[in-house]
Amino acid sequence: MSDRARKFIPPVGPLFSLTLIGLLLLSTIIYYRAVKIQRFLEPALAISEPRMKFNQNIRELLAAEFSPKEMKGIKFRAGTIVVDESLIFERSHAEGGNTGPAALRKLSRFFLAALNKAEIRENISLILITERFPVSKDLIVNRQMRFQAQDRAALILNSIFSAEPRLENEYTKFFTATAIPASGSLKKEDAVVEFRIIPTERLHIDVLQKLEQYAY
Repeated sequence: MSDRARKFIPPVGPLFSLTLIGLLLLSTIIYYRAVKIQRFLEPALAISEPRMKFNQNIRELLAAEFSPKEMKGIKFRAGTIVVDESLIFERSHAEGGNTGPAALRKLSRFFLAALNKAEIRENISLILITERFPVSKDLIVNRQMRFQAQDRAALILNSIFSAEPRLENEYTKFFTATAIPASGSLKKEDAVVEFRIIPTERLHIDVLQKLEQYAY
């Protein structure tokens, strides 16, 4: 290599030092970003942990009562158990026989198992059984549809109590039934019964206790 070409090549020592300094600066930036992310994630996990634990308990109890095939008609999301009506109300013989009572007995056992566990029960304020009805411009039709949906919701509640009398004897204060208007017309796939689990303040207190360590 000629002397002229060597003038454009920096010495190895300074080049190595600059590279090392650059790596140190990059590591410092990555470290502080990781610390910021951790400071964000820890409170976020603290907020979600009580709810996640509660939801996991509910899912495990549902899986203990219902087979994987039956679980296709049951969804648990946002604190609500959504059950296909075909699993609750009697089907005609042409549609596969009477499956309602069996599903209701399993639902009854599920609610009894949940309320028998103190760590779950203390986080439940109310279990709201809801039936939806389509809203009409005709006020009289609306009233009729509301009454019919209310009767169906009450029938489900009474059937659950009949299947597991302990629910009515020991935990009746946790249950109520109502009709809820639906936006637009109800399609066949919307024929579901919702069991809304309304949380108690205890669940919010658990969240605040988890966040307390980050308040300083």
